[in-house]
Amino acid sequence: MNGLTKENLTEYADYLLKTALYKAGNIHDAEDLVQDTLLAALVYLDSGKTVEHPKGWLSSILDRRFYDSIRRKYRKPTVSMDVIAELAEEMRLYENTEKSEEAENIRRCIAMLGKNYREVIVRHYMRGESVKDIAKTLGIPENTVKSRLYTGRAHIRKELEMENYAKQSYQPETLWIGCTGQTGINDEPYSLVKNDKIKMNLLILAYEKPLTVTELAGAIGIPAAYVEPIVDELVKGELMVRKGDKVYTDFIIYTEKDRLEYLDRQLKIAKDNYREIWEIVENGLEELRRQDFYNAQRPSARLKLESHFVIRTVQMSVHNVRSEAYGGDEPFSEYRQRPNGGKWYAIGNLYSDSYENAKSRCLPYGINGEWGSGIEDFLDTRYLSLTEYDTVLCHAHDLYNIKGGKESAIKMLYSLYCGNEDAFSATDKACIDNIGKFIEAGFLSKDSGGRLICEVPVISAEEREIHYGLTKKYSSKISEKFHDAFISLMDKPLTIPNHVKSYLKWQRYTLCCEYLQWQRYTLCCEYLPMAVVLAAKEEGVYGNTEAAVYMSYEK
Repeated sequence: MNGLTKENLTEYADYLLKTALYKAGNIHDAEDLVQDTLLAALVYLDSGKTVEHPKGWLSSILDRRFYDSIRRKYRKPTVSMDVIAELAEEMRLYENTEKSEEAENIRRCIAMLGKNYREVIVRHYMRGESVKDIAKTLGIPENTVKSRLYTGRAHIRKELEMENYAKQSYQPETLWIGCTGQTGINDEPYSLVKNDKIKMNLLILAYEKPLTVTELAGAIGIPAAYVEPIVDELVKGELMVRKGDKVYTDFIIYTEKDRLEYLDRQLKIAKDNYREIWEIVENGLEELRRQDFYNAQRPSARLKLESHFVIRTVQMSVHNVRSEAYGGDEPFSEYRQRPNGGKWYAIGNLYSDSYENAKSRCLPYGINGEWGSGIEDFLDTRYLSLTEYDTVLCHAHDLYNIKGGKESAIKMLYSLYCGNEDAFSATDKACIDNIGKFIEAGFLSKDSGGRLICEVPVISAEEREIHYGLTKKYSSKISEKFHDAFISLMDKPLTIPNHVKSYLKWQRYTLCCEYLQWQRYTLCCEYLPMAVVLAAKEEGVYGNTEAAVYMSYEK
């Protein structure tokens, strides 16, 4: 070869390793010397200078590195003009390459290192600290410093040789967090992620296999120093688990492929059986219409009770059969106790950013709910709650994206139901400012005099039990009659990565029938039940488009 270049630098690694082994006497120190030599050479070459005699020049660098290590080892303070000249030259090289592309790449690679490796690399190469001084400052053995320097250099070399960015670095995806069980004091696990795209995509990246923070940083294209505290937060919140120097996401994440896998089978079952299913549902509606609490409601409120009855009855009928397939639900008493007072199991649904625009075939059949939220000691109640489903027929959840959220909505609706103008006036201003949205969704109306009227059904806790008893009665009838058709969907449970442990048995069957166990705060996504409802609607046997919602109180 005519000279040394960045492209052919690694071709001299074997030659240097033989020389280093002869000097150092062991492979660990020899590899350390070679890595030091190659890194110094890379910085030098990046300045644009040339080397005509590569072996001799590289050998001289390796010699100086070796004698530096000997002097440090035996604590012999010496002054060498060669060493001073070398350090001065290296400082000039760093300055000369400050704005060069290669130097920028090296700094980027260092930034992607995990804290342990990044710290010793920066101290040794950027600040010029000795291995001994670094060990003393960090309170670790010198051999540990050497090991971290070696590993850090290896990571840098690997980063320089290849691009490790995943698509999350340029095309972030959306991870919607749901849960079954009881949320924490600060609404965990939802509050652990919220709308943070970085957290979402770190969880996505660490789902299929455990990764180091360095690997996560490289994949997402963000320096490790910024990724580390985010990962620490997710580990502390128990959405991630740390094992050694790696972390992994510890809850099930459903993908579009999972969601689509059973869709056609569900649609076929709905198409083949909806008429007979609807006969049972209609019998249940007739019994509901004979109840005193039903007839005490306003006309639109009655339709909302009917809508809730329909969705819950069909949904529970699928749940009954699915429960048989996996052996039954774990009792809530066995749910894992989480930090900050929660007892929950997280659930993730992965979507591309174009999911809504792409109009996925699954979208019309999703049912979110049954969601419930309550407040204590308001007006004449000991406990007051609002419970509803969100479907393609009425997106009720959208109403609560206001200051105060659902609790403010509960106070406003119940105040109007009771005719208490003082309590209504005290409702959060943001809620009052969105009155139009509640009217559009059918939660409120205005009489001829412009007075606001609550159109949400309000029932007592005892009446709620009667209502739920009816849904149980008729869902059982559907389950019994269509048992074989429903259970045919349970033949292939979801495959979950081996390291993921934080899930319930029934969650593996979720995508078979798209039902997540009903709990107060559970995200439920079901295709078959809504497919039945939509089939009945298309045939004209069901025309109710009111929200599936009710309020219940305990005096």
